[in-house]
Amino acid sequence: MSDVYAELMTTFPLFKDYTRHGTSALIQRGHIRELGQGDLLFKEGDPAKVVSLILTGEAEIFVDRRGQPLLLDEGVGPGRVLGELAVLGGTNRPASARATCPTAVLEWNDGEFRRLIAHDVDLSHRIFRELIRTLAMEEEALVASLAAVKESEHEK
Repeated sequence: MSDVYAELMTTFPLFKDYTRHGTSALIQRGHIRELGQGDLLFKEGDPAKVVSLILTGEAEIFVDRRGQPLLLDEGVGPGRVLGELAVLGGTNRPASARATCPTAVLEWNDGEFRRLIAHDVDLSHRIFRELIRTLAMEEEALVASLAAVKESEHEK
């Protein structure tokens, strides 16, 4: 099964120009976890101990507010890396991630992920570029939300 995932990973933009041999090496440094619909990848507030790459399926990102889930992102699918910021920052999980259908992820523990990016400059550049893009999009969404709230308060 690892061979199938290694081949699949070569189709992800993050691993453009990687060979199956290269993605197989990444798989060997982590472990594959299969989740059912509704299973948690990680929970808000927990220590960040793993970074996950979605191989198949989809996840949603949410926070719990007053006992109700607040959806932050949905349709997070194959090729997306989750949890890298919390692992690199040594923080607790700011949100939860849950599989929305049968999903397979490749997980690296925090130490192995740090070794991967320390020893593979190209991979670290790719991961940091995606992380910065994600943060920029989240910032834009936050600014737009705050502007809408301010505008509605002004109209009252």
